Amino acid sequence: MAKLVKIKCEICNLTDKKILHYHHIIPQCDAMCHNGKNNISILCPNCHSSVHAGDIIIIGVYPSSDGRCLMWFKKGEEPPISKEFWLVKDNPLVLTIGGESDDLENMSDEKSDNKE
Repeated sequence: MAKLVKIKCEICNLTDKKILHYHHIIPQCDAMCHNGKNNISILCPNCHSSVHAGDIIIIGVYPSSDGRCLMWFKKGEEPPISKEFWLVKDNPLVLTIGGESDDLENMSDEKSDNKE
């Protein structure tokens, strides 16, 4: 399988190839993680930080006329597709809305409650 080429950030379209990162959509700490093209996104440092902070939510890579389309949305916005079609929806490390998993803030609150 050919390696995914860093051309531009798949979120903001920044084209400075020297600073682009590969990001695992399903995190490496998850047993379901793999290095296939459909689990890798190409992000600039700013967007990469926003994903890890939970401000940008990636829901998967989908086929498109250009070959692939990274589906994502910003926290507080409506997702571009219905949750039933999300590729990454049951991973507790991926922010989900209105579904089985609570958001990251609630998960953080529960962890801090358990420490007391």
